[in-house]
Amino acid sequence: MDQVNEIILEVEQTLFHVEKSLLAAESSYFQVMFYGGFKERTLHQIHLYGVKKECFQTLMDFVNSGTMNLNQGNVTDLLETADFLDLRQAKQFCIGFLVHEIRVSNCLGMMSYSQQYGCMDLYESAFYVAVTHLPELIYDNEFDELDKETLEVLLQSNELHVPSEDIVFNAVMKWVMVDSTREKNFEDLVALVRPAFLSLSYLDVLVKRSQRSKGLDTYTRLLQTLNTQPPKTWRTMGEVMSTSRAYETLYVLGGKHENEQELHMYLPKTSTWRTCSPLQRKNLTQYAVTSVGNLVIVTGGYFRGDFVWYSIDWVLIYDSSNNCWTDGPPMKMSRHYHCALGVGLHLYVMGGSTDEGIIADVESLDLAEMTWESRSPLIRPVERAAAASVDTKLYVICGRDENGEVYSGVQRLNTETDVWDVITYSPMPRYDLCATVLNGILYTIGGKALCFDLCTGKWSEIEEECLNRKFFMGCCSVNGRIYLMGQRRAGVTHDIPSFVLYDPYLDICQVVDAKLPCPLPIRGCVTMRHYDVWP
Repeated sequence: MDQVNEIILEVEQTLFHVEKSLLAAESSYFQVMFYGGFKERTLHQIHLYGVKKECFQTLMDFVNSGTMNLNQGNVTDLLETADFLDLRQAKQFCIGFLVHEIRVSNCLGMMSYSQQYGCMDLYESAFYVAVTHLPELIYDNEFDELDKETLEVLLQSNELHVPSEDIVFNAVMKWVMVDSTREKNFEDLVALVRPAFLSLSYLDVLVKRSQRSKGLDTYTRLLQTLNTQPPKTWRTMGEVMSTSRAYETLYVLGGKHENEQELHMYLPKTSTWRTCSPLQRKNLTQYAVTSVGNLVIVTGGYFRGDFVWYSIDWVLIYDSSNNCWTDGPPMKMSRHYHCALGVGLHLYVMGGSTDEGIIADVESLDLAEMTWESRSPLIRPVERAAAASVDTKLYVICGRDENGEVYSGVQRLNTETDVWDVITYSPMPRYDLCATVLNGILYTIGGKALCFDLCTGKWSEIEEECLNRKFFMGCCSVNGRIYLMGQRRAGVTHDIPSFVLYDPYLDICQVVDAKLPCPLPIRGCVTMRHYDVWP
């Protein structure tokens, strides 16, 4: 070690020989200490106060190796020490671990903890779990101890997913009735309920209870207050258009290829399927399906003409607002077994195969102008890859390359710069994987269930028996949960009509009663965001 660059840091009577330049590059705390205008810049040995030697040793190992062994017993001490010393990468590594530990039972505590230490990624992840699991959350002890300000943030969110607005009203009543001193907050909180979307049966119960005249309990008294002094948001309900909170639905496109392809929509609120207008194309397979806004878009595929199968350049667009299909402008290149994803008002198609072989070509469709444009090609040409998107980043996961071999890389496209890179390699590479992103975590299902933290770059195996050694035709993230569809088995050429719900925040993995209404092609499912409108 360069003696000019070396310094000794004393922590709890233990001496650590470290490189000043290395620590300064990792931390503004050490940058100022070593190179700022303070006396420490002239010292050869510095005592650090308020730091545990075990934590400091682990953090120094991380600075040198880029990894550390975290568990529930040491992660908060290490995060707080990294925060104190402004070791940013180490802190982010700890945050990534805590994100994996978020459950419904601790998400509110995680929100509070993350605000204390300025961990916005952790806060947003915990907040997402809270707003997608309110029905379960209100029965947790953490909910009763919640402060008013945090509850207001939850209840006013458009992202709050509930089967009905009745649950939001119930949450307000439950929280207020924990302590009589909270009754003064009732009007502010009930104003965040959207009365236009309360069910008629629930309103009927509330009205009848408010009409009691004897033995008034707190609940009845609050209802009577609401009846005589409703908040402004309730009084003006009929004067303005109201929208429900956002919710996601699941669309599946499938059926036997010799028939027209069926389209069905799954409504998680009611656990029911609704039949949509079919795609009136026969003898079509190996197409890609994605959603952009309120559109389901089918691109390419393998089509049987009068005598032979061949790749096609078709673009078929389903508009959920009017339940009809239209033809879009054909792609620049016919392809099948490719990937398709939407970003903003653009549709991207990537890789796949032509009649000549596997390609790396990428093109995008501007849905406002309805024009195609060539984009930077994949780093590795692949077909039968999985794909997922986060904000303006697209991820193409594994696949089969031009040599017929399984490719293990995860290729990422930054759509703002049109630049590809390979960010990681899967520890369990396969083609025909299913993939989805939930709350900043990339999940891949096929043989093993794995998750990849897009912030920390760390792979983890999911220990769920219902996912282990299983293969599915498709998976989607819907309202804070993952749905897996069409389990495949070795030696079986068609999919088995199974429908599985995996909720990592409740540690639930179970078969859904509402079975798939049609056979599903590989990755023939998408998620779409909706609002309801009143009146």
